[in-house]
Amino acid sequence: MSKTILLAVDSTGHTEAAVEMARDLASDSGDRVVVLHVHEYAFGRFGRIQVDCAEGEGERVAADIADRIRGFGVDATVDVRKTDIGHIARSIVAASDELDARMIILGSARTHDLPRLPFGSVSLRLLHMSEKPVLIVPRAASSDRGAATSAAVMAK
Repeated sequence: MSKTILLAVDSTGHTEAAVEMARDLASDSGDRVVVLHVHEYAFGRFGRIQVDCAEGEGERVAADIADRIRGFGVDATVDVRKTDIGHIARSIVAASDELDARMIILGSARTHDLPRLPFGSVSLRLLHMSEKPVLIVPRAASSDRGAATSAAVMAK
């Protein structure tokens, strides 16, 4: 069985609970954590444009998270990828397959159950695309560790 947990992060700052969850699970199991950030690009009149965050921001956020996880004695590395707009979930699934990750963890930006309209979020797409377990950690979970365990959504 694989000993890798894939932690997918973005630069919006709502990943703290997911980072804590990945760190705790890896500490208990001896897994390594791969912190993944996927840059999203659009093509238009002026060529290819990065639309997900400022240049270098994703790399900085992923590196900071990996450093914090390593500070707890957990092996953590960074993986940064690029994809066309609308294909982040597909890129995360591809990375999990390439890394033979045993699970994917990501944070949820919302604190309610209403789905994002009209097409759904990256986490919703991951639930439908991945053949591996996907753990979606709600943002509110960072203030209550017990809620993080019971409120997290585990899907296969």
